[in-house]
Amino acid sequence: MPRKTLTVEVKGLTKVYSGGIRAVNGVDFAVAEGEIFGMLGPNGAGKSTIITMLTTLSSITGGTALVAGEDVAAHPDRVRRAIGYVSQDLAVDDNLTGWENLFLQAKFYGLTNEQIRQRLNEVLTMVNLKDRAHDLVETLL
Repeated sequence: MPRKTLTVEVKGLTKVYSGGIRAVNGVDFAVAEGEIFGMLGPNGAGKSTIITMLTTLSSITGGTALVAGEDVAAHPDRVRRAIGYVSQDLAVDDNLTGWENLFLQAKFYGLTNEQIRQRLNEVLTMVNLKDRAHDLVETLL
């Protein structure tokens, strides 16, 4: 049987916040291509912290993490281009407009202002919200 490619490989992954709060302590795991993987544990076990590190939203304090063959700490831009991530929490700021929220997310991915304008116009048109793009998100509910 051919060996499957690892899509996520984590060795000794650690996260220590200021003040010495250790949220993740030396975690090891691997996820092979096509495999379904889940993390279970009580609140405060570090599950969300691991995800934020793997998605480059939080820095790694110790250990290594490879996602799609890329080192998360050394090449976060490459990792971001290789993954998609949807948080379980609402990922928008109600006090910003739809356009501002989308602009902010696009900036995280290093798009130029011109690329952002073009893509946001396309997306807002596709979801029929172009006329509401500059309304506060809280008014869209």
